[in-house]
Amino acid sequence: MQNNKYLAIFRFAFIHSLKNTKALIGLSIFLITCLLIFAHLWKIAAAKLGAVDLNPSQLLWYIALNEWVLISLPDTQEDIEEDLRSGRLAYLLPRPVSYLSSLFAEGLGTLSARLVFLGVITFLFTWVRAGAFPFGWGALATALATGFLAGTVGVIFKMAIGLSAFWINQVEPFHWIWEKLLFTLGGLMLPLAIYPEWMQKAAHYTPFPAMLGDRSALAIEMSWPAALSLAAALLFWGALGLALIALLYRKGLRIINIEGG
Repeated sequence: MQNNKYLAIFRFAFIHSLKNTKALIGLSIFLITCLLIFAHLWKIAAAKLGAVDLNPSQLLWYIALNEWVLISLPDTQEDIEEDLRSGRLAYLLPRPVSYLSSLFAEGLGTLSARLVFLGVITFLFTWVRAGAFPFGWGALATALATGFLAGTVGVIFKMAIGLSAFWINQVEPFHWIWEKLLFTLGGLMLPLAIYPEWMQKAAHYTPFPAMLGDRSALAIEMSWPAALSLAAALLFWGALGLALIALLYRKGLRIINIEGG
């Protein structure tokens, strides 16, 4: 019965996001703009650095798969911050559903709707622009599955950032740092292969390569052992993120109880 409630929340968020055509069109325009800009930068970087083994068509697909997941992520951290700042959390706590679980279900619903819509835009635009479709059916299925997993991990860590609002007034600085680390260590614009070796090693102690660069590179150069390793990494970071938000939430509620909020 409880699971049905969260499924209903997921379904409502999914349908609501698909019906919000203005937001989806805005995200699509932003996505296409990013692809055009980064694709041009890629050609310059690849020519100068000479360290990228991918051809221009593959480079565009690499960028597209990165941007597809990144732009699909909902701003869950802002919802949590607003709930705490406005005092709305106090009214949500007595509900017969978990605040965290319902927020997670809502985030996944929004994420899923955006992945579907932006996925169609991404694949069609990139296919036409690149003039090639470098995936087999196995690689395509892996790209879709790991894209959803990566997005789920992103939602979890955005929830963790949002929960920092228990201690600070604005979570935007933490989100800015997280986003910039994701861009850099995730290999958003440049693959980790061209980074210094020490930075490559450091990056793989974070969830960022699995969320972006490693996942996109895998889709282009498919390997089942690497796919299983990537899925395991995403599941590990997802589990770690869930443990983190549970800890932050428990400590945050204790602050509210102590202060009489």
